[in-house]
Amino acid sequence: MGKWDDFSPPEELANNPEIVAEYRRIAIFEIDRTISLSEIRCLPFDNLLERIERLWEDSQAGEIVYRACEEELSDNQYYALAESIRRLADAIDLLPSAQKASPDRAIKRMLARMPAQIAAPVAEQWLEHKRKFRREVAYRVLRECGLTAASGPHLLDVFSRTGDQECLKLIARHPIAIGDLDMAPLLDKVDEYYWRMRLVQATLISDKAKASALADSHPREFLHSVGRLKDATLMAKLRELFEKHSEDLGFLSLYAWALGQLGAHVELAKLKNHVEKLR
Repeated sequence: MGKWDDFSPPEELANNPEIVAEYRRIAIFEIDRTISLSEIRCLPFDNLLERIERLWEDSQAGEIVYRACEEELSDNQYYALAESIRRLADAIDLLPSAQKASPDRAIKRMLARMPAQIAAPVAEQWLEHKRKFRREVAYRVLRECGLTAASGPHLLDVFSRTGDQECLKLIARHPIAIGDLDMAPLLDKVDEYYWRMRLVQATLISDKAKASALADSHPREFLHSVGRLKDATLMAKLRELFEKHSEDLGFLSLYAWALGQLGAHVELAKLKNHVEKLR
């Protein structure tokens, strides 16, 4: 059935009392649910915030979260909502373990639908939280809602204290966080090739000159990133790298792929001739 379909059973089943009763039960259930959500929609915004701060004990918690997620708010209202979410989080930390999971998930859901510049500072303060679940919520929220320009230095500080590679992966996912970060030493701290490449790619998006300076120390990551972005303006730099790594078969394979991404048929022909000489 659709949301407001006729809750009467099909004509051929209308003489079955049990089926008619079940259809009636479903109809009343849907009416009750709609009334409950409408009650929450009618709440003044300040009252909504008060109930968010004690969400774990509210019988209409689902409806409250739904309204908080669906409503378009002003920046001031979003900031007020963020403050209520902080208070809710502090209160949850004092609850028995069995009561924490549901409101924690509600926090994740509400923050994920807020503007990044408002949600990120709330989530970032939990990156070193004593509870693993809250740390995971912080990472998930930041992945979904994004970072701000101020997030990069904070994430590096957290990484320096915890060694958690997820901090670096977050920066790689969100080029806006690159800012003034010194990328060369940062890349050396990343364990996986894929995430080093993603950091170079994020730098290319943020600051092409800064990224080009990384090409000599991390040639494959740079080459891979240029191919992923299909940025033909960097072809001259790729030619330089080819001259330096013309005997490196792994590099040549990646170079061939990148040339295809860039549609660089002239360079590809040169590469083909070069490979013939290596046989």
